[in-house]
Amino acid sequence: MHHRFGLLGPVLVRLDDGGYARLSGRQRSVLAVLLLHANTPVTRGRLEAAVWDSPPASAVANLQTYVAQLRRIEPVAGRLVTRGSGYVLEVAPDEVDLLAFQDEVRQARLEAEPAARADRLRRAIDLWRGRAAEDAPLSAVASAQLAELEDQLDEARCEWAEAGLASGRHADVVGELRAMLAEHPIRERGWELLILALSRAGRRAEALAAYRQARAALVSELGIEPGPALRRLQSDVLSGELPPPSRSICQLPADIGDFVGREAELARLSALCSPGAPVPPVVVITGPPGVGKSTLALHAAHRFRPAFPDGQLYLRLGVPTPRTPAALLAELLRALNAHVIPESVEERATLYRSLVADRSMLIVLEDAADEQQVVPLLPGTPRSAVIVTSRGPLPALPGASVVPLAVPSPEEARRLLEGIVGEARVRADLDAATSILHACGLLPLAIRVAGARLATRPGWPLRVLADRLSSAGALDELSIRDQDVRAHFAVSYAALPGSARRAFRLLGLAGLRSAAEWAVAALMGGSLREAEQALERLTLAGLVTADESGQSGQSRYRMHDLLVAYARERAYAEESPAERHAAVARFTGECLLLLREAAQEYPPPMIPPTPWTTTRRLTGSRRDWLHAERATLITAVGLAEPRTAAGIAHHLSPFLVVNGFADEAIGLLEQVARRSPDQRTALLTGLVLADIALEHRRLSDARAMLEDLARRSSTAADRHAALYVTTGFGICHLLEGDPETARPLITRAIAGFHARGDPGGLVNALITAAGIRMTTGEHGEAISVCRRGLALIGERRYGDYTVRFHRILGISLYEMGRTEEAIHHYEESIGLSRELGWGPGEQITLRRLGEAYGRLGRFEEATAVLARCREMFAATGDAYGEALTAYTLGEVTLAQGRPDEARSFFVRCHTLTDEPALRARAHAHLTALSHAE
Repeated sequence: MHHRFGLLGPVLVRLDDGGYARLSGRQRSVLAVLLLHANTPVTRGRLEAAVWDSPPASAVANLQTYVAQLRRIEPVAGRLVTRGSGYVLEVAPDEVDLLAFQDEVRQARLEAEPAARADRLRRAIDLWRGRAAEDAPLSAVASAQLAELEDQLDEARCEWAEAGLASGRHADVVGELRAMLAEHPIRERGWELLILALSRAGRRAEALAAYRQARAALVSELGIEPGPALRRLQSDVLSGELPPPSRSICQLPADIGDFVGREAELARLSALCSPGAPVPPVVVITGPPGVGKSTLALHAAHRFRPAFPDGQLYLRLGVPTPRTPAALLAELLRALNAHVIPESVEERATLYRSLVADRSMLIVLEDAADEQQVVPLLPGTPRSAVIVTSRGPLPALPGASVVPLAVPSPEEARRLLEGIVGEARVRADLDAATSILHACGLLPLAIRVAGARLATRPGWPLRVLADRLSSAGALDELSIRDQDVRAHFAVSYAALPGSARRAFRLLGLAGLRSAAEWAVAALMGGSLREAEQALERLTLAGLVTADESGQSGQSRYRMHDLLVAYARERAYAEESPAERHAAVARFTGECLLLLREAAQEYPPPMIPPTPWTTTRRLTGSRRDWLHAERATLITAVGLAEPRTAAGIAHHLSPFLVVNGFADEAIGLLEQVARRSPDQRTALLTGLVLADIALEHRRLSDARAMLEDLARRSSTAADRHAALYVTTGFGICHLLEGDPETARPLITRAIAGFHARGDPGGLVNALITAAGIRMTTGEHGEAISVCRRGLALIGERRYGDYTVRFHRILGISLYEMGRTEEAIHHYEESIGLSRELGWGPGEQITLRRLGEAYGRLGRFEEATAVLARCREMFAATGDAYGEALTAYTLGEVTLAQGRPDEARSFFVRCHTLTDEPALRARAHAHLTALSHAE
C-alpha cells in the first residue's frame, strides 16, 4: 500500500520507513471511524456509537486514551486534531486509500473513451485489499456505513464491466463479475453484465447457466423472480439475437465556448450527480435572472456525459410560458422512441419511468416554474440523474439538492468579458473594463450583452460604454438584438401576483439591496405576514435571495443591483407620486422608531432628548439588530424628509462611533447638516459632530465647532443645547491638560442638566467630572462621582458610559492602593466593552488590568494581558496606546528582574510616541538601566 492510511482492507498506518504501525483492536476501530469521516469533525458521542454497540461506563476516558495513543504515531500526530467536543483527522486526498478510490471513480466517470474509463476504474478497484476495516471491531452503526463502501465498490465493478464491454473486452470482465456475485449473489445488474459478457464472448451455455444461478439466488434469498431486464436478456440469449450495443441519445444544445470559472459549483454538481446513490440524484441550480444557471447546467451536462453512457435528455420547461407535464412527458417519450403516447399524465409518467429504468441517463430540465411541473419527469431508479434550473429553489421537490448560484468573482467576470471582446482590448483599459463590470453588477447576462455591444463596434473605446453605463440608466444600454436584460427581468416580474409585484417595486423605490421583513411591511403599509408572503413569492421567482437568519434572528432578502434599478423603474411607472411619498414616509418613520428602541444600550446623542414611546417590538440582541440594519438605516437617512433624517443620523451615530464606523457617522451628520430645515436642527447636528471630534481627540476641530455652536445657542430657546456646548468645552480643557479650567464649566453643566431632568446630559457631565478629579489626584471624590453616575444609569447602562465609570473607579482605587478592588472594576469594564463590541474601551482597560496584576506580583497574568492589549492597539493602528502598553510591559518585566527585556519595551515605547511626558518617563527608565550596568 503506497497511501499513508488504509481503510479498504485491514486498517493500516504506513510509517516513513515503509513499515506499518502496530495498532490494537480499539485503536484500529477509532482510526477507522476517523478515516471513514476524514476531514470532518466526529463528536465523541458518534465515536462511542461507532466503536461499541453498548458503550462501557468508561467509554469517554477510553476514547481519550485511544486518541492519545494514536497521536504518538508520527503520521497521525500532526493530523488528529481536537475540534469542539470531538476529533477530526485532517488528511490530503492522496493520503487515504478510500479518498483515492472515490476520486478515481469520479475521474473515471468523466472519461469519454470506454477504454480510458475502464483503466481508471481498474486502478480504483485495485486499491481494495479486502473488506473495508475488516480487522477493526466496530458497532452495527459503523458496519452499516462500511457496507455502503462495499456498495460503492460493486458499483465501480459494474461500471468497469460496462466500460470493458463497450471497448470489446468481453472475456476480461467475466472473472471480476463472478467474484463480485459470489459475495453478493442478489445483484441483478451484475448478473445482467455477466450474461451479456459470456454471450458476446461466444459462451452461450455458460450465459444460460448464469441466468439459472441468478434466478436460484433471487428465489432462495428474496423469494422473487428475476426482473424484466434479466428475463428479457435470457430470452435474447435463447433466441441468439442479442441486442447490439445501443447508441446513446444526446439532446444537449452545444456547449458554451467561452465558459469561465464556476469550478466550485461544477465540483459540487459532479459530486451530487454521481451514480451509485440509492435514489436518483436531483440537483436544482437556482439564482436570479441572468446569473448563468442554464449556461452552468449545459456546461456541466457536457462535462458529465461519459458518466451517463445511455444518453442525455434536454427539455425547456418554460418557453414562453410554463409547459404542462403532459406535453413535456410526450416530448420525452418521443425522444425515447416510445411506440405509443398514452392519454393520461399518469400513464405517460409510468411509461417514461419504465423506459429509463435500466439506463444511465442525465436529464436536464431548464427553467422549471414549480415542483408540480418537475415531479412527473423524475426517473424512478438510481442510475440516472436530473439537473434542474429554476429561478427559485423548489423547496418542495422531494430529495433535491440545491446549488445556489451567485454572480461570479470579479476575476471570472473579467475573463468572461475578455472571452467576448478580446483579452488585449480589455487589458488595454482595465479601469474602463472594471467600470463596465461594476455597472453590470458582475451579472453574466449583462456582461454578455455589454461584451456583444463592444464586439460589434471594434473601434469603440471601452471608456465610451463605461461612461454610458454610469451616466445613463444601465438597463437602457444593456440591450442588443434579442438579448435584453430588462426584458429578461420583465418575464419574472410579469408572472408575479400583485402583492409581490408591489413589494418588488417598493424595494426598488427605497434602493434596498438587502432588507428584512419589517422594512418591506413598512414600505407596503401592511402586516409582517403580508410582507413575508410577498417576499416568499419573490424568492420563488428568483428576484430576491433569502439568506439564513443572522445573529439578529431576522431573515434577510437580497436583490441584485440591476434588479433594484429595474424595480425602481417599475415603481416610478406604476406608483403615483402620493403613493411613493407615503411609502418612503412609512419606511423612514419605522426606521427611526425601531432605531430609538435598539439604541438604548448605547450612549444617547449629546443633544437635548426628545420624548418618545418604546414599541418593544424588537426581540433578541439590540446590538445584533443594529449591525444587521446599519446599511438600511444609512439608506433611510438619504430618503427621509430632513427632520426624520436628522433624527436617524443623531441616534445612529453613537452606535457607529462605538463600533468603529465614525467616518460613516460623520458623513451622515454632514449630509443632514446640509439639508437642515431650521437653525435648531443644524445646531443639534453640530453638537453630535463636535462630540465625535472630542471622542477622537481632534481638539482643534472640536474647539472651532464648539465656538460656532456657542454663538448659535445664545438664545433663551437654546439654553438646554448650550449646556451641551458647555460640557464640550469642559471636556476639551480636560483633554488639553487643563482640569482646573474645565472644573467650573462641568459643575455648571451638572447643575443645569439636573435641573432640567436630562439624565443623558448629566451622565456625560459626571464622567467628565470624575475624569477631572482623577487627573488632579482627588481619587476619593472621583470614586463618589462615579458611583453617583452608575446609580443614575441604573438598568439603562448607556453603553460605554458604564464602561468608563468602572474604568475610572478602577484607576482611582488603584492609585489609593486598593488594587484588588480596582481589578474588579477593570474586569467589569472589560466585560461590558466586549458585550458592546467596543474595542477601544477593552484595549484601554486591559492595559490598566495588566498594570494591576503586575503590582500584585501576578506577573504571568500581567504579561499575557498586556501582550494581548499590545496586539489590539497595533491592529487598530493606535501608536499611543501601543506605546503606553510597551511602557507598562517594561515596568512589569523590570519588577521581575529582567532588565534586558524591560529595556527593549522602554525603547519601543520611546520610538512609538511623540507625547512628551510618556517619552520622558521611558527615557528616565532607560537612563537608570544604563547607570545600573
